[in-house]
Amino acid sequence: MSGTDGTARQGVTGEPVLADVEAAYPRWHCWKGISGLVYAKRGMTSPPAIVRAEDPRDLLDEINRWEGNHGN
Repeated sequence: MSGTDGTARQGVTGEPVLADVEAAYPRWHCWKGISGLVYAKRGMTSPPAIVRAEDPRDLLDEINRWEGNHGN
């Protein structure tokens, strides 16, 4: 989701939330697993591209790393 100024909103603590990750990478769907880890899956990839991390900030890094290695 975006704020009124067009920037991605952040959680109360100023740390990114999963909605921020999805706003930054709209091709990715994010969710929190029952283990407490957060996951992101990119649609329309074969095999499916799934990354995981401990929190949304690290998930942003993992997605960025995947995109860098696979040419967007």
